[in-house]
Amino acid sequence: MPPPPQTQTTTLSADELERIMASVSPPVQSDREAKRQATRLKSEQRTAKWPNTLEAMRKKKDRWKKDKEEREEAARKKVDEEEMRLQREAQTQQIERATRLLYEQTDRMKTLRSKQLLTDVIHLEEKHMLEEQDRHVNYLYDRQVLAKVLQGEEEEQRERMRQQEAYGKLARIQKEQLEEYKQRYIKELREEKLDGERMKQDAEQEYLEEMKEERLQKQRMKQASEATQLANAQLRAHREMQKEQERLEDVKREEQERKKQLLDARRLELQRQKKESAQARKQRMIDLATQNLVKLEQKSEERLLNQSNEVRAKEDKELKDRADRRAVEKEAIARSRRHQVDAKQREKKLEAQAARESVAQWSQFGKRVELQVQLEEQEQRLEDLRLAVVQKQQADARRNTLMEERAAVFLEEQQANRTLANESERFKVVAQAALDEARDRGLKNVFPIEKALVEKRIDLLPASGFRV
Repeated sequence: MPPPPQTQTTTLSADELERIMASVSPPVQSDREAKRQATRLKSEQRTAKWPNTLEAMRKKKDRWKKDKEEREEAARKKVDEEEMRLQREAQTQQIERATRLLYEQTDRMKTLRSKQLLTDVIHLEEKHMLEEQDRHVNYLYDRQVLAKVLQGEEEEQRERMRQQEAYGKLARIQKEQLEEYKQRYIKELREEKLDGERMKQDAEQEYLEEMKEERLQKQRMKQASEATQLANAQLRAHREMQKEQERLEDVKREEQERKKQLLDARRLELQRQKKESAQARKQRMIDLATQNLVKLEQKSEERLLNQSNEVRAKEDKELKDRADRRAVEKEAIARSRRHQVDAKQREKKLEAQAARESVAQWSQFGKRVELQVQLEEQEQRLEDLRLAVVQKQQADARRNTLMEERAAVFLEEQQANRTLANESERFKVVAQAALDEARDRGLKNVFPIEKALVEKRIDLLPASGFRV
């Protein structure tokens, strides 16, 4: 066991303790120091009221900065308040405008606006009818005045036409007389000119006919001479051609005769050669057929002999194989019977053992099933109890929910009724204002607006377009 630790102690003298206490305690104020402090305090109190000291000027400057900041802050607050007021006013105006627009989209307001429009249309129609009547009266007056003016113009036009016709008739007579004199003079000049031209043409025609007759006679003589020469040349050429054709025909006949003789000789030679070749071919075919028949008979006999030997050997082999198969089958049948007997005995033993094991297993299974059924019945009772508790809680919650829903529906109906009442009052105010405005504008037929003011509210069902 280790020795206990030794404690260290320090011993202080009275002077040291006093010195330590003096170092940690506030200093003792002397009379001189107290007097000096009192004088200083008086001086500070006196100079605190002087405005031209550094401290006073510094404080004044600080106060001025602080006052300036406060004034600026107050101005900013005032601007902010004004801005907030303007924003609130703008927001209020926007909300009022949106509310007004939404209210304008209601069925009653649409009906009222349509009635106002109908009133304006009726007023405009009446105004247009009056204007149309004024225009019609003015039109009739204008037509009467215009008819009178046109009648006067037509009379003046007819008078001018009569004068123009008289002047024109006189001018036509003068023009016809001048034209008749001019045509008569021109006709005389033309007749004189035609007589001179006719005499000139007769002389020229006689000269031309004489020259033409002489030229035709020379041409006929020349053509006759040329025709005679041409006929002589054609006759000579025809005779030469006939002679040449006769010579060519003689040569051709001789050549044909010679070719005919050669063809006859060749035909006879070919007939003889064909006959000899046919006779030789027939003889070869006869010899070949005879040889083939002999060979075929020999092969048939050999084939029949071979087939009979093969059949006999095959039958012997089949008999032997059949006997061998019967012996093997008998042995296999006996072996199979022994095997079946042994298998049946083994199966009986296995079935007996399996039956014993099955009885034991089923007895254990029955016990487990009974235990499991008991546990399931107990769990079912507990589950039924829990289900009953849950159903009761659900029924209570459902009852509370239905009560809350009914209360909410009742409150909504009250709110809806109040809203409808407010809307009706508002509609009456708006409709009355529209009616007063129409009357102030001087509209006389304001029956549609009055009807809209007093007619019953028309609503639509929530999920259909039917009115109620």
